[in-house]
Amino acid sequence: MMITKYIFTLFIITLLFVAATWAQEIPLEKQARISHGVVTLNENPLLNGYDVKFYKLDVEADNQSDRIGGNVTILAEVFDEGLSALVFELNNLLDVERVEVDGENHLFTHVDHEITVPLTATRGAGELVSTQIWYGGQTGEGMNMEVDEDWDIPVTFTLSEPFYAKDWFPCKENLGDKADSVHVFITTDFGLTGVSQGIHTGTTYFPNGKVRYEWKSNYPIAFYLISIAVSDYIEYNFEVHPPDIPEPILIQNFIYDRPGCLEEYRDGMHWTRSMMKLFCERFGPYPFREEKYGHYLWPWGGGMEHQTMTGMGGFSFGLVAHELGHSWFGNYVTCATWQDIWINEGFATYAHYLAVEELTPENREAVRAYRFERAMREPHGRVYIPAEHADDASRIFSGNLSYSKGMAIIHMMRFELQNDGLFFETFRNFIDRYGDSVATGLDFKAVLEETSGMDFTDFFNQWYFGAGYPIYEASWDQQGDLLNLHSTQTTSSETNTLFKMSMEYMIHYEGGDTLFRVFHDENQERYQFTLDHTVDSITIDPNDQVLNQEVGYVKKSAGIEPATPFSIYPNPNHGTFTFKSLSNREERVVVEIYTVSGAKVFSETYKNCMPLTDYGVDTEGLGRGLYFVRLRSDGEDDVLKMVVE
Repeated sequence: MMITKYIFTLFIITLLFVAATWAQEIPLEKQARISHGVVTLNENPLLNGYDVKFYKLDVEADNQSDRIGGNVTILAEVFDEGLSALVFELNNLLDVERVEVDGENHLFTHVDHEITVPLTATRGAGELVSTQIWYGGQTGEGMNMEVDEDWDIPVTFTLSEPFYAKDWFPCKENLGDKADSVHVFITTDFGLTGVSQGIHTGTTYFPNGKVRYEWKSNYPIAFYLISIAVSDYIEYNFEVHPPDIPEPILIQNFIYDRPGCLEEYRDGMHWTRSMMKLFCERFGPYPFREEKYGHYLWPWGGGMEHQTMTGMGGFSFGLVAHELGHSWFGNYVTCATWQDIWINEGFATYAHYLAVEELTPENREAVRAYRFERAMREPHGRVYIPAEHADDASRIFSGNLSYSKGMAIIHMMRFELQNDGLFFETFRNFIDRYGDSVATGLDFKAVLEETSGMDFTDFFNQWYFGAGYPIYEASWDQQGDLLNLHSTQTTSSETNTLFKMSMEYMIHYEGGDTLFRVFHDENQERYQFTLDHTVDSITIDPNDQVLNQEVGYVKKSAGIEPATPFSIYPNPNHGTFTFKSLSNREERVVVEIYTVSGAKVFSETYKNCMPLTDYGVDTEGLGRGLYFVRLRSDGEDDVLKMVVE
């Protein structure tokens, strides 16, 4: 979700990034509403006694107020043997008129935003229970009526994320309990249109001047993704047919019935065509393809990814991409806890970057640089939300951390993999495993490691659970064809004192440059490269692949003694490399290679090695990863790190 409108009940997070080829400002963040202060998550154990199977909302609303009335049916499957009461959540602002369980009136209480319905007979595990609740009145934060001043049109709309679904309908606010399906019937005044999830299955006209719009969705859905909107809309639709999907996907759009509105937004809406094709290729088929993907206009400047029907404040490139990306990350796979909101917002932000990379590549570096700069505004910030902030909506939707730093760590995973095929395969495997369900950051880590065969424990401890970012400075010296590089890493936060990861250095010389990629796992690192050019300068992270702060420039030292008695190159390599002795005498050299766990995987002795002479080493199929190369001679013993790609 991304929302950017100033309103006194909202916490505002605004992004105004302007690229030359985009004709408008692009709002890319969501506002977290905290007018009632910190929200306490409901921990009533009775809410865990059942699984929601189905919601049917049959409600009445107009675009002149934020009041609601009607009834909601909740079909639930009992989890616990001997369940004696049902509990649903509903804001005390709303009045409950009556409650029926399996068609019979039941007593109930409505206290502390909970409806408690004692059962006349206990229910056993596996039983289905249908509860119908009639209610109405003034809604809370989750439903608003506001005039869109740009078009002079009133709109009533809902926005339930993260804690506000109960402000407008009885529900169970539990991320892990997705309903299997939902029906939403909206009765309003003739001349207005009510929009919601899934397929528009019918319209019923009543003699009293009312009209009912009937929407049905057969896909699992999280509570906060259920929505309604009522305004004076007209419908503008088109289709997109991604490869390998048998039937075209309907793109259903509801825009204001105002002169010039369609012309204003048509081109932006049509970005959905190319983005849908791209995301289907990268992430897998659009999850809700048997129903639709839709947009409707609302008065706020950003968007909210209501499943199959996104609320939009406009149709900028970035907003369209971000919200469509939520169809896979947020809607189909939903964060299992609000502490893992990265699953929703970090990935949707990266979906925007992928769209830029593919469709407007001239803006790629600017978007990435902007996101990295935003992330570094929080030198002590974490992507994973600590338990003490799990109920703080403003922290959950931090634009700097959940969005920008969340996007940055995904990009750095791609850099560590050095294989786009594996990178996107990881996305698809994750989606296949957790689609229609929920997942944590550690769930993604497990899929990433299974797919790549690499260990990302340090990476997640540093970047997902840890705080801050690395700060690099370096110096260099050249002696003949031997380049010595000394790199120092400090960090922005004392919580993380070291970031173990890959880094690139660009060596510049007259007539060209050479890129070296190394692995940092100490605060002080010395590297040696062989280069048949006189070095002019060195750039740290020339392609901005790593979220880091560089201190000044890479200075040339007056002279650096050789850091080791040996050198190896190329490094990284593919298992074959060259070593040379930096001594001034002929000697015997023993070369041994060890894994990071200490297992010896290679050993060979080289006799009569001349100083500063190249000797080739072929390890015959050494697998990808980090290794330690031990080189021993008479009086010299050195261990160097080596990366095999």
